[in-house]
Amino acid sequence: MVDHGFGTELRLLTSAQFKTVFDGATRKASGPCVLLLARPNGLGHSRLGLVIAKKSVRRAVDRNRVKRIARESFRLNRNELGSLDIVVLARKGLGELDNAALHELYQGMWRKLAKAADKPPRSRHSGPPSSNA
Repeated sequence: MVDHGFGTELRLLTSAQFKTVFDGATRKASGPCVLLLARPNGLGHSRLGLVIAKKSVRRAVDRNRVKRIARESFRLNRNELGSLDIVVLARKGLGELDNAALHELYQGMWRKLAKAADKPPRSRHSGPPSSNA
């Protein structure tokens, strides 16, 4: 039986955990109203962190709804994501989407992230090697 819980082991809780993802994100998935940053964590399961700022989603009721749907969608799709630390960053307009649109948006974002996880991570210094001889 598949566990669909969302215990503390599945959450990014400290500022240091968030900072690790912000500073070392190797995978990104971008949508019209949301950005996902992710990096491998080596724990054997994914963890989720949410950054839903008042500047992006004005009303508290909308921020809470956006977060609730993000958590629910993550719980249902976390088995396909591998072992990543993921931060969801809200952009303007996310609070205006209805519940069905939010579910669809998150579903597409998890799919993009899972595809990116299948590819080898990009190096920060990609490009031809320099020859200083």
